[in-house]
This record gives sequence, structure tokens and C-alpha cells, in this order.
Amino acid sequence: MVRYAGIEGGGTTWRVAIAEGDPRNIIARETFDTRGPEETLQDIVDWLKANGPFDAMGVATFGPVDPNPNSEYYGYITNTPKKLWNFADVLGTFKRAFPGVPAAFDTDVNAPALAEFSFNAAEGDTSCMYVTVGTGVGVGLVINSKTVHGLVHPEGGHLKLPRRPQDINGAFDCSCSFHGDCVEGICASGALAAFKGCKPSDLPSLSDDDDVWDSFAHTMGGLCASAILLCSPERIVLSGGVLKRASLFPKVRAKCKEFLADYVTHEKVLGDMEDYIVPSEWGNDAGENISWTRSPQPNPNPNLNS
Repeated sequence: MVRYAGIEGGGTTWRVAIAEGDPRNIIARETFDTRGPEETLQDIVDWLKANGPFDAMGVATFGPVDPNPNSEYYGYITNTPKKLWNFADVLGTFKRAFPGVPAAFDTDVNAPALAEFSFNAAEGDTSCMYVTVGTGVGVGLVINSKTVHGLVHPEGGHLKLPRRPQDINGAFDCSCSFHGDCVEGICASGALAAFKGCKPSDLPSLSDDDDVWDSFAHTMGGLCASAILLCSPERIVLSGGVLKRASLFPKVRAKCKEFLADYVTHEKVLGDMEDYIVPSEWGNDAGENISWTRSPQPNPNPNLNS
């Protein structure tokens, strides 16, 4: 029976798991705090050696990364704001630790986008967008049944979109050190906390009708509308710690519809979008289901085995 190793790297924690037979059949898992690359990756290697063997591994990390197999820096995290991880050789570390084990690499949002598409796409679909919102905002895309790379990989969390008029005059300090009021600079947990003058850990205690959530929905709805117009995904999945708040979904859908203004006349977006902009079926455990579909084994979705 095939055994898969999946590794997901995040800014706060790294998660690792072993699945057997079906990629969703997780038989062992562990979480490690994100420290420097040497200590964090060694902890994961040690855990995998203790819980192996396995036949293939998939690695998905925060970015930016180099996903080009022909590049000198393939498998590296590149110029990340997380300075300790600048040009960290993530994939190479695991390939050296487990020589001969087939391995694949992608971002920590492209991989769940592919997992959502592989296991949850409607018949005939060829696309999906996955957005996660926590300490940052990441966007993964599957188009024509494959994750999008191209120049590098999608960085939709850093799009700059129209802000609400009442927010333009500096209602809060935007949190993105590169772009200020991009999507991440407005919607990430640190930005939302700055809007309220509280700690990120205090956000769950805010009421559903707090104005901060309307600001969030305005920008997140704009991101979804922009993606629909540019990439035409057949399904949008929203996940991450901030989106544990279920009341955000109707707000985001409503703002998305407002931005689209009925320009796109497809039944999926003309209604209430309840089946179009959706939470992950795995909730915040999606990270433990992502890397499997990036491992170099036959994919459970026959559309992806070309």
C-alpha cells in the first residue's frame, strides 16, 4: 500500500503527516513551531524518519518560492519577509534526507487549491481558486486542471484594490511591508487588529456586526470579483484563521456581487453564490490534506493524470 509524506510550511507552524493508501487517510501527524530553517526542518526530518518509510513526498510552503524544476533555486523559499527563511533550501533538505524518494514542491496555497480541485470539484470543472487568510493572505490557482506557475506563482494577496472611502484617509496602518494597503495589508489578522487597535488574538471576541468585518468583506469581495474577471475560476474556496468566522461569507459574497454588477452572466454568480464562494470542506485542517496531490503519484482526479 502506497504511503505518502506531506509537509506544509507556514509562518507560525509547520505540519507534517503520513497517509496510507488514500491521501486523505492520515495515520500520523505532528506540528512544529516555525523557528529558523535549520532547526525546524531538522525536527521534521527526524519525525519522518521515526514514522517512515514512505513512497513519495509532497512539500508546500509559504512563499515566495521558486517552483521551476529547471531553476538553480527550485524548492527554495526566496525573498520572503520572514528574514530567517530568505533563500532557504526547503526541498533540497528533504531530498538529501530521503534520497530516492520522489518529491514535488509548490506553495502552501497552490497545493490546497489542487487538493480542493482534486477531491471536491464538480464534474467537468477544470479550475479552482483557494484563498487563505491568517497572518498573511495567500492565493492558489488551478487553471485547466493544473496549478498556475508561469513567471513564479500567484501572489494575489498583494493585489492593490479600491479601498472603502472611509478607510482611505488612514483609518488604520496597513500591515504589508511591501505594498501597504494591498489585500494582505487590509485583510490579514495583523491589519484587522490594527484597524481595531487590539491584538490579533482579540479578533475572535469582536461582534459579527463590527465595522472591521465590513472593511474585510469589501476587500475580499473585490479580490474574488477580480479573480472571476481575470481567471474565471469555477469555484472559490476561502480558508484560514480569519475565515473561521462564518458570518464573513455572506458579506464577501454580497461585495463580490456588487463589484461584478451582473456583468458575468453565469448561473454560479448570478444567485447568492452560496455554492460558489465556499469554505473548505476540511476547515482549517486543509493544510494536512494539501501536499498529497503534489506528490508524484497518480492523482485521484483522472483529469490530472495527463
